[in-house]
Amino acid sequence: MHVSEVSEVRSPRRRLPTLTACAALALASSGVAAAQASAQSIGVTGCVVNTNDQPAQMIVSGTGFAPGDTIELSTTTGGGSGTATSDAGGRFQSAITGPLLSILGAGEQSFTLTATDDNNGATATTTFEAANLAVTTNPPEAKVSRKVSYTFSGFVPGHKKKVTATAKFGRAKGACGLLKARAKLYPGKQRFSQYTVQFDQTRHYSAKSLPRVVRTLSIQKL
Repeated sequence: MHVSEVSEVRSPRRRLPTLTACAALALASSGVAAAQASAQSIGVTGCVVNTNDQPAQMIVSGTGFAPGDTIELSTTTGGGSGTATSDAGGRFQSAITGPLLSILGAGEQSFTLTATDDNNGATATTTFEAANLAVTTNPPEAKVSRKVSYTFSGFVPGHKKKVTATAKFGRAKGACGLLKARAKLYPGKQRFSQYTVQFDQTRHYSAKSLPRVVRTLSIQKL
């Protein structure tokens, strides 16, 4: 009788480690699945700069996707879209159509890009900045001697901006090359009511300078 009672007591004790091990294995498996589900990631190269209010091409890179799958890429606003195909390592790099800003003229906006695997539905998102290559003045028209507010966007960060008549405005900052400055609407003497000027970042004028913005300034009569 004592042997039988000992057997009944020990039997559950032998099973407990097995049950614990099974539970641990199940938790470990679910952890691996969660890690695999969140492994996808995407990124956008630099600031996306639109010229003449036309959408620019943007470079998107991704990792962690299933090999050989088609990846749909789209922005939540602005109409940016395109597709990519992952390689044998689950990576891709593709040029797609970027989004249009909701504003005209100088400025930048943030956008969200989503990548969706057409085969298994896996997704990844990222945010990026886009800007118009533009120069805006406020007010848009003024007397030649009056200072106005200039706003620049889409230029190369760290470089000075100038107008061909040798007016310097400062250095562009941030990924999208933004700059705000106060300056005379036109740096020369008034002879005409309108002037076509070029804004660029070169030391000497060239019609081929890049990036550049060519626009007409309207001068009020004195």
